[in-house]
Amino acid sequence: MHKFHSLTIKSTQSEPNAVIWTLAIPESLAEEFNYQPGQHITFKAQINGEELRRSYSICSAPSRQGEIDVLIKVVEDGRFSQAAMNNYQAGDSIDTLAPSGHFVVQPEEKANYVAFAAGSGITPVMGMIHAVMEQTDTAQFVLFYGNSKTSDVLLQNQIAHLKDQYPTRFSVHYFLSRQKVDMPVYQGRFDNDKVQLVCENMLQNIDVKDYYVCGPGAMIDSVCEALASAGVPPKKIHNERFLSDGQEIPLSEKTIEEDAGVTVTIDGANHEFNLKAGTQATLLESADVAGVELPYSCKAGVCATCRCKLVEGEVEMINNYSLEEWELAEGYILSCQAVARSSKIHISFDE
Repeated sequence: MHKFHSLTIKSTQSEPNAVIWTLAIPESLAEEFNYQPGQHITFKAQINGEELRRSYSICSAPSRQGEIDVLIKVVEDGRFSQAAMNNYQAGDSIDTLAPSGHFVVQPEEKANYVAFAAGSGITPVMGMIHAVMEQTDTAQFVLFYGNSKTSDVLLQNQIAHLKDQYPTRFSVHYFLSRQKVDMPVYQGRFDNDKVQLVCENMLQNIDVKDYYVCGPGAMIDSVCEALASAGVPPKKIHNERFLSDGQEIPLSEKTIEEDAGVTVTIDGANHEFNLKAGTQATLLESADVAGVELPYSCKAGVCATCRCKLVEGEVEMINNYSLEEWELAEGYILSCQAVARSSKIHISFDE
């Protein structure tokens, strides 16, 4: 479950400042790579002598058999994304973890879904739209999609195809921040005022089951705050942040306050190691030093690849940009952000 598998890149396709990898999924891994719309996968690669791990969302339709698509946004200083664009081609292999993540949709008949996406935040939302259209006959999906200019719009052909295929059930509204548009409502970023305007003029007569928000952190904060101000219950608002390739969120300098014994359960096996008081390390970092390999990607509390359950003990979380309130209430933590706060800790990746 937490093992890397070598997958073949079946084909590549260019998008504006991005590349889509189509990965071939062998029949022997079909069950393990069966995914929920909105989930992501983590890649591991040696690039210029350094091991890099990056998570990217799946943008293909769940109905496709034997292959999945991921979109990799290329940034100027992105070590992995630059290699993905320039060094990898069809036929190459890449080490890949099975799909994970809880920013997902479970399509229901007669339900209405709304998404606010910005830039490459469209990627997980694309999988959701495919699923809602394919797995129901009556559900509707409204997409509000923000970009700097028209030439930056990702997955534009796929969106257009879905709009033509499901004209009465899927609608899309494009917003541009650095290009003049005819209608003022579609000009600018998704700030509080813009989202309030959208809610009042485009969603006022729609009973929305769930809202999905994906993009840079500031955009997510603005949209979620605006939706809450508009009276949307918190349980209906779901979000997923992303870090640009190479972007880092600095950790605080929290230390372990007392000696601690740690037990890690993963793939049915228990691993134990000890922590010394005064150590400035998270559970993930401490496990790595002890030779216990755990799943991770961003190490910033964003992707939730390192999500596990705190079975026993107490920890303090430094950052949390991915776990929802219900997950925290049930004892889930991020091992990359958790610092021991008791003498005995037991975490499990199998729950």
